[in-house]
Order: sequence, then structure tokens, then C-alpha cells
Amino acid sequence: MRLAYGESPVTSDRAEEPPLVAVELGAAARELDTRFLSVALDTSQVVGGRWWSKSGAVEIGRGARRTAPFDLARPELVSLARALAPAYLRVGGTEADHVYYDLALPAPAGDDEPPPGYELALTARTWDALGDFADQADLDLMFTLNAGPGPRSPDGAWTPDNAEALLAYARSRGDRVPVWELGNEVNGYWFIHGLDQRVSGAQYAADVARAKQAVRRWYPEARVAGPGSLYWPSVGEPLRPVFGMLEEFLEQSARSAQPVDIISWHFYPQQSRRCPVATRRASLERLLEPQHLDEVGRWANELTTLRDRHAPDAEVWLGETGNAQCGGEPGVSDRFVASLWWLDELGLAAQRGQAVVVRQTLAGSDYGLLDDATLEPRPDYFASLLWKQLMGATVLSVHAEGNPFLRVYAHCAADSSERGSAVILAINTHPEREASFRAPAPATHAIAYRLTAPSLDSRTLWLEGRPLAAPGGVVPELPGTAIDVEDGVLHVAPASAGFFVLEAGAVPACVPERVR
Repeated sequence: MRLAYGESPVTSDRAEEPPLVAVELGAAARELDTRFLSVALDTSQVVGGRWWSKSGAVEIGRGARRTAPFDLARPELVSLARALAPAYLRVGGTEADHVYYDLALPAPAGDDEPPPGYELALTARTWDALGDFADQADLDLMFTLNAGPGPRSPDGAWTPDNAEALLAYARSRGDRVPVWELGNEVNGYWFIHGLDQRVSGAQYAADVARAKQAVRRWYPEARVAGPGSLYWPSVGEPLRPVFGMLEEFLEQSARSAQPVDIISWHFYPQQSRRCPVATRRASLERLLEPQHLDEVGRWANELTTLRDRHAPDAEVWLGETGNAQCGGEPGVSDRFVASLWWLDELGLAAQRGQAVVVRQTLAGSDYGLLDDATLEPRPDYFASLLWKQLMGATVLSVHAEGNPFLRVYAHCAADSSERGSAVILAINTHPEREASFRAPAPATHAIAYRLTAPSLDSRTLWLEGRPLAAPGGVVPELPGTAIDVEDGVLHVAPASAGFFVLEAGAVPACVPERVR
């Protein structure tokens, strides 16, 4: 049965009383990368490429205006970014496949036009600013190399020469770049670069093998990711029968002496008003419909099934995500409603085996965690901080059924000193009805971190009834409240989320084996 947002799934006389959900925690299901929640800056922001308009006007695939390079030297930005460490900083996006690496020192005077086939130039000065920022913020770089038309030979093969110039320069500086990605949304090249620039799965497997050889020369321990496959809401890979290349790529890569290390893919559950084509237009209400929240799990399952079939040694990363494509949706992506979606996607992605999730973007446009001009944190920034502070790398299996608007996830606590302590993340997406669940025995006490706001479209996030802010880039303390788990039941207010840290010793799966 398909439910409209806010419609009760219960049709009896007791519809106003949603069922009490029993939460059962099982064994540890999987271990995540400690950088599971990671962030991105778009290549266009770094080099000054085409970026999304502030007006939200329709734009064809890429932003219509050129933006100035992002100021990475601001102390407030470094402070706010460092609070999210450990994390990867992915530099990618559509403009990644239009960049020439011009690392001549000193930089040539005057306008430096890139060679034919390229639109933008990344200079040594620009790379220095990026590497310095990542180092100061204690972030590991994940850099997307150009795999577009520029570095391809007449027969369509990717050539590594320009990429090697960047690899050598980054190595000479000692920059931490543990992941290099080849191309951005390679399955969408037919849309961005034209039908004649389509790359087959077999060709891309050969490209990855060549890229991996180049990376190994300069970064022996680094991994190579790709193809950053684009997945659209409702349909998955757009026009898969004609343009799909992922399975062919994985089949061919598995036979290569240099197989892909990380299978990366991109997903946004909605398309903003800027997107010329939409399979699900962004709206505040639609974002929280349970069946739409579940969709990222559907595509994650598809990716992991393909991985298990063809590349069992590779990890699967949700390498780019936000709540609306094409820069985010004004009035939705920068509001409290987005935080409920974001926490749910993190919980579901962890549950479905995504080793890393990269949020587009750290700052910029409507979907940034920070306002790019003022650096004022948006609600999603503080939600991310709480995830980092509380949710550990060990994902627990969870059974919680009976209320489709109550979304429940659990991890062992991030604080390793709290042996046997688990954290339950409970999200109530119903706008009007409280949700309740029975916590697993024998928990009788918990520390609650409850996230609310005056409305779904609020620009402010409240923690335990107090609005959160970071004036001057000073990250605030995020304290919880000690509560009694009365009769074993915990409550989640309408349109809110809560992290509940159970008392130490309550969950055997979270006690290290060496101390059991």
C-alpha cells in the first residue's frame, strides 16, 4: 500500500495511537571506515569553474555561471572542517572532467588558456591551497582525475600523462591522497560530453588499469575508485539498456591485473528546480516519505550484489550524495527537514554495507553543510557532528517493525571507553504523531541527544531544546541529557530524531572480545 506523507498506515479506531515498536539489537553486522561520514568540495569551487546559480534557475547539467575559487584559507572554515575529522575530502563533480593540470612553476604570466579539449586549469598555487587546507583540517584527500574527452587519445583510450604530472607534484609536497578516482559519473558522459564521448564498460576497465599503474608509481599505498556511477531516483541508472556500463566494467575489471579497488556511485533522492529533467522533483514533504527514504537501500543492495558477483575484494562507496541534485533545493536542502533525511540515509547506508558516504558539499550552494559566504553551519552540519561524536564504526543488526515512520539504527558507541555501550538512532518522520519504542533490556538509563526544530523548514537545529550555532567558527559542545528509560520505553517527538546512548555493559556485541 502506498501512503501519502503524513497518512497513517493504521485504519482502526486506534489510528491516533501508533504501535509501540520493540527494538531488538543483534550481533555486529559490519565494520565501517572510521571516515564513513565524509564531505566534498566541488572541483568547480576549487578551480573556479561553472557553479550553480543562487536563484535556483534551470541549468543544463552544469552551473551556468563561473564562480571565483573558494577561499580555503579562512580559519573559520578550517575549524569547522576539522571538527568532522576523520574524514575524506572528495574533490570531484562534473567539472573534474574538464580540468587540465598546469603545474608549471613559476605560473605563466597573464591568462593561461588550457589546451584544446579542456576548459579549466588547476595550477600549482590552487593545488597548494587545497593540500594545505586538507592538512590543516586533518582530512584525507580523495581526488577525481579527469577522464573526460581532454586526456583521451583518438581511439578513445584514457592517457595518463597529465594526471601523472599532478600525481608527481602532490607526492613532492607530501600530500595525503589515499584515494584517486577516475572520472565523475562516467555512465553519464553521453549527457554531459555528447553521445560521441560515451565510454563503454570494457574501455573504462582498461582506463582504470592504466590509472592504477600511474597511481602506484607515485602513491604505492593509494587506492583507485570509479566509475562514480550516476543513479537517479525511481529509475536507478538512467537509460540503462542503452547507456549502462557498470556491470560490463566490473566484469572486465575483475579479469584485469589492475582491478578497481573502490566501486563508487552517486545518488540524490530528489532533483532540484535547477535540473532540466526530473524523475522526482524536490519538495519538503516528499523528502520524508518512507518509501523514498528506503530507495537508497535498494540501489545500495544492487551495487553490493554486483560487487559480490564480480569484485568481492572491492569496497562500495556512496561517493556523492545530497538531498537534491543540481545544487540542492532552495528552502529544503538548507533546512531542518534535510537533517532527518541525512541521518536516515547515513543509518541505512551503513546498514547496507557502504564503507564511506561522501556528502556534497562541505560548503556551497543549497546543499552545503555550511553557507559558503558566511560559513554559518546549517542543520545538517550539527547532525553530522553528532553522528561523528556518537556513532561508532561497528554497525549492529536491528529489528524494529510496526511503524513505517519510525526509522531505527544502532551502532556501538564511538567512545571506546564505554565498553558494551550502544547508540540507538531513532528518527520519527511523522509530522504530527509521537513514536515510541521499547529499548532492548536490560537498559534502564540512557543519555539522550534529541534533535528538534520549530518547523520542518527551520534554518535552526535544536539539541535538547537549545538552538545550535558556531559563532566565529567555534564548534560548540554538544551535551546530552541523562534520562531514565521508564518501563523500558523511549519516545521520539513528531518530526524529530534522537540519539540514545545506552548504559555501558548493556550490549554484549559492543564489548571487545579481549575483555569479555
